[in-house]
Amino acid sequence: MTQPASPRPTLSVPMDTDAIIVGCGPSGMAAAIELAEAGCSVIVLDMQPAPGGQIFRNLEANIAADRSGGGELLAALGPSYRAGADLIRRFRACTRIDYRSQTTVWEVRPDGTVGWLRGMQAGYLRAPCVLLAHGAMERPVPFPGWTLPGVMTAGAVQTLLKAGNLKPTGRVVLAGTGPLLLLLARQLHRLGVKPALVGRTDRPADALRAARHLRHDGLTPVIKGLGWLAQLKLAGVRSVTGLSGLVAEGHEKVEAASFTVRGRKMRVPCDLLVVHDGIVPAVDIPNGAGLALQWDQVNASWRPRTAPDGQAASTLPSGLRPDHCAIRITGDARRIGGADAAMAHGRLAAQAILTDLGRGSGVSTKARKAVGRTLSVRPFLDAAFPPGLSATLPGDDTIVCRCEELTAGTLREKIRAGFTNMDALRGETRCGMGPCQGRNCMVTAARLIAEGQDASIPTPPVFRGRPPIRPLPLGALASLTGLDPRETELLTLEDKPENDREETAHVPAH
Repeated sequence: MTQPASPRPTLSVPMDTDAIIVGCGPSGMAAAIELAEAGCSVIVLDMQPAPGGQIFRNLEANIAADRSGGGELLAALGPSYRAGADLIRRFRACTRIDYRSQTTVWEVRPDGTVGWLRGMQAGYLRAPCVLLAHGAMERPVPFPGWTLPGVMTAGAVQTLLKAGNLKPTGRVVLAGTGPLLLLLARQLHRLGVKPALVGRTDRPADALRAARHLRHDGLTPVIKGLGWLAQLKLAGVRSVTGLSGLVAEGHEKVEAASFTVRGRKMRVPCDLLVVHDGIVPAVDIPNGAGLALQWDQVNASWRPRTAPDGQAASTLPSGLRPDHCAIRITGDARRIGGADAAMAHGRLAAQAILTDLGRGSGVSTKARKAVGRTLSVRPFLDAAFPPGLSATLPGDDTIVCRCEELTAGTLREKIRAGFTNMDALRGETRCGMGPCQGRNCMVTAARLIAEGQDASIPTPPVFRGRPPIRPLPLGALASLTGLDPRETELLTLEDKPENDREETAHVPAH
């Protein structure tokens, strides 16, 4: 009688820490401090060389430069930037935080597994709780000429200011909408770079309609924004509202910006065109992890679907997902709110994690109120600064996927031919398969599909994410550390049931 094959032993995979945090901006740092002060061990993975995220990028170095007499930049960036110093100091002081800078996350799994890359070293880490605090991105806006040298986003210009103390020269035009556009215009002027024009897609009527959303707790950021507008006007910076039909003109680089304002065509020569159409959550990591996303119609973007405490939900098939999703999402990666809101929710998410670990008694009422208070201005901002540059879909000649140089016309042609599924469209055209992995083209491609189907909400929602979500060198892949022992098992004939072994033995050789 044939003996039944004995089952393989279940291998336990040890945890590397109590919690892994992806990202080291305001929310990531606030959560890490809360966890560490409660006695947890925390690993923080950060792409940047120093803590701060985009909002407080390079703050430590700029404070040091200020103390040595080079404080022009710090003064120009303003008090909101300097406000992160205490948070960074507290973060650095926590000995239970293992901060790993210049480390890219290329995979996240719902069971708490995180793939990391630093230089040519790569591997996996595991924790019972993973907190995604990877932040936001600027809404991608394809328009004629947006791929010309000399066309940049507001966030990119701020990065050059904060990280390299590099300020633009020549004629600078800013176009788009949102508080960041006004803040950057003010910062540039304080650095001696007077913008030739600030062209806003929003209109005074938008602000009037948004006034009904104002709450007492949200007055401070509104007053701050009005102050920026007043300072720009006193400085003589030219400004227009209701801008539409933006085109970047030029051959080898941008030479002028043309647009329409109240039915009148305008053309402004420029050496740098800075565009900004608002900020949206970065969904590449949640999508790659197979987490649920939802379409935000107001902001024409996706965001993760989470519980109030940031708990995410896996959409993977039942056989591929754990009983409990180990991932939470916080800060601007969950909902755009700025530094104060990100810190408040980071602390709330940390309290939820402590409860999961058996070291807390739940989320406090104080933490919930802090999140509500810091997000109270959001409805006003959404109404006052609606998407503008991206309000209309690009014309057929405009490039949508800059990695593969695919135009809107090419995508429309394929959609009419029947490629109305996001993954099918990607497989046919390679849209979303370049280095950005769809971060710059995914929303536009989905809206083009919705346009063809006369639908307001793109379905299916996104390209199905696949790791690696960031480039991973083959050399690093070949020497991965921290592999799950179950994934390194080699199957041999001895691992097969008796019947399968007999069938294998009779397979003819080729």
